[in-house]
Amino acid sequence: MKSNKIKIIIFSLVAYIALFEFLFPLNGFFPSVTVIFLSLTELLQNYNFALNLISTFAAVYVTILFNFLFTKILFPYLIRKKVEQDSSDSSSIHSIVSIFIYIPFILIALLILTWFPDFILDKYIVAIIILLPKNLMEISEYDISNHKNYFYFYNSVGVDKTSILNKIIFKLIEPEYFLDQLKNHSLIWSIIIIAEFIQQKEGVGGILRTVFKYQDISLIFTITIIVSLLIFVIQKVLNLLYNKVYFWK
Repeated sequence: MKSNKIKIIIFSLVAYIALFEFLFPLNGFFPSVTVIFLSLTELLQNYNFALNLISTFAAVYVTILFNFLFTKILFPYLIRKKVEQDSSDSSSIHSIVSIFIYIPFILIALLILTWFPDFILDKYIVAIIILLPKNLMEISEYDISNHKNYFYFYNSVGVDKTSILNKIIFKLIEPEYFLDQLKNHSLIWSIIIIAEFIQQKEGVGGILRTVFKYQDISLIFTITIIVSLLIFVIQKVLNLLYNKVYFWK
């Protein structure tokens, strides 16, 4: 299976080079490989691409970290009713966050960035407000029926209910939580880049706003390739780490 994927990738690269480097070098849709390399040099020299990429990278993974911490803090209040009463009824937190699920995330980004146009942490706030409700909704729908015995046992020996939910039950569903984060990986990058694009400040989205203004297809194409490859590589590394950490799942 892997060998087939490698063959497809190699064939696609050769076909791209043949088509757009030699046969159709002046087409208005796909830049040639030479133009892509020239665009990369321009990005590094004129757009300070490395630092802007670091800014976007930091925003993505700081957002993931903060969402994890907030989710862990809110988890006992989100799931307690479901555990204690052996019920599938939603908690009040579930009802509140469900409202955000039906708002297109681009509208949330526009509202936040309009309210606080010059705030340096805007993209972090936008990403957290969009992704945290999604995380809470997903985690509230996990099947925890197999974990209720832990709750009743430790509660019977006097362990605080919040501690049981935080330190035992949440730990048991961590693999599912982080698996969802891996599935949402490119979505988190998209939200950060869109926030940067709207705000037009530092970050990959800020550069895209500038090059989009001048309709520079080669720079847009080059940025797309770089960011996509970076996300692909990081995804593979995170998958390996996930399997190493949660081998017991």
